[in-house]
Amino acid sequence: MSDLLARFADVRHDSRDRVLVHLPGAAAGWSADELWHAHERYAESLTRTGVGSGELVISAAGNSPASVPFLLACRAVDAVVMPVETGTTLLELLALAGRLGAAALLLPETTAPDPRLDVQSATALDAGLRIFPTVDIERRSYLGGAMIKLTSGSTGVPKATVTTDAQLIADGTQIMTAMQIRPSDVQIAAIPLSHSYGLGCVLLPLMLQGTAFVLHGSFVPQQLPADVRQFNARVFCGVPFMFEYFLANPLTDGWPSPLRRLMSAGAPLVPSTVRSFHERYGLKIHSFYGTSETGGIAFDDDDQIDDSGTVGRPLPGVTVTLRDDDGVSGRIHVRSAAVANGYTEGGDAFVDGGYLTGDYGSWDSRGRLTLTGRVSSFVNVAGRKVQPAEVEQVLRSMPGIADARVIAAADPRRGEQIVACVVAEQGAVAMPLAVRRFCASRLAPHKIPRAIIFVDAIPLTPRGKTDRAALDGLVRSRLGV
Repeated sequence: MSDLLARFADVRHDSRDRVLVHLPGAAAGWSADELWHAHERYAESLTRTGVGSGELVISAAGNSPASVPFLLACRAVDAVVMPVETGTTLLELLALAGRLGAAALLLPETTAPDPRLDVQSATALDAGLRIFPTVDIERRSYLGGAMIKLTSGSTGVPKATVTTDAQLIADGTQIMTAMQIRPSDVQIAAIPLSHSYGLGCVLLPLMLQGTAFVLHGSFVPQQLPADVRQFNARVFCGVPFMFEYFLANPLTDGWPSPLRRLMSAGAPLVPSTVRSFHERYGLKIHSFYGTSETGGIAFDDDDQIDDSGTVGRPLPGVTVTLRDDDGVSGRIHVRSAAVANGYTEGGDAFVDGGYLTGDYGSWDSRGRLTLTGRVSSFVNVAGRKVQPAEVEQVLRSMPGIADARVIAAADPRRGEQIVACVVAEQGAVAMPLAVRRFCASRLAPHKIPRAIIFVDAIPLTPRGKTDRAALDGLVRSRLGV
């Protein structure tokens, strides 16, 4: 029995009838015993469809209660699972299957026939899902692996990391310790469980220690107060736009009192959002930082409200060093028992017993980490490199500006120019000239945005990250380039 499955067997032994997956609007949720029996059925289905040890199954279950027992079932037959986001098209799924040599795909029953799927041998599961064996795809073996996690693709084509049982357990344990997630807690599960964030902070606490969650297919803000009160939820792992929603649309009855532990990850959390949320609701949103390659890295466990924008201190068991630095700032290298074995298609980022991220960071006087930019995001202005994060930080500090993103656009004279996409605060009037003057007093001349574009909102992906493709298209359209 895999270590992860053994841990859940202990959870089941201690609380067979306790509901661990709550389903709002349903007559009942899924208890530990029901999850266990479902995993046994799913394991039999995997075996019937010919999935062997070390072979890969791509799961499009999304935020379905079946995602929990299906992960356990894959561990029971020693298969490797790769969760993908809801909304991933069949064409994209089959491309992943071909690229990674998947043996089967877990898809909705209504999936259209395709010659690369063996419909005749498909096996039905609960929740409207079926396991489809693949056809004419050369299967690959990932023996020793438990899960393949896709990166966000923010720096190009998404990569895939191979993660073991031990690494998953280490990640969940480090996160639960740092965030003080307790076995008796109930979480609100509104983030994608297919993402490393949802896996580490929501799925793994359930499997390792029986922390229950209230499951939604997507973010339903109107339902949150009722869910919190009905299920006495204490923990909410969200992304910035979720908390920004509750600032723009204040809850008439105030923040539901049981929900006291709030975390945010997936995209930078603007300090003004933290401060405004605390002023309105009396609670701090705690920043969490991690990657698919490493699991959790740092967590801001401090209740102090400041404008530092820190992501906190390294999690217990995690060592962070800054490479090519000046003693204070540099590229983030992570070592811990949760760091993945490597990419499925190779790569040189897994070095020196850890992982060299694509992020730059700096330490403050209290030993807290602040993200200062990404390796691939530099803008080359007449031969001088500009880090967009530095410019964005200045823009967000300007009165009347709620948010900002900085990207590069072609410039015939200087190679690239800096373009700022700015969201004004409600009721505020900001002019491009005023923005440039504000920047001029705080930035070197080559770092000042040449074009200022005002937008209603920054486009985001389903994970809450900046949709760079949409932003680039918007800039090109506005500038006519």
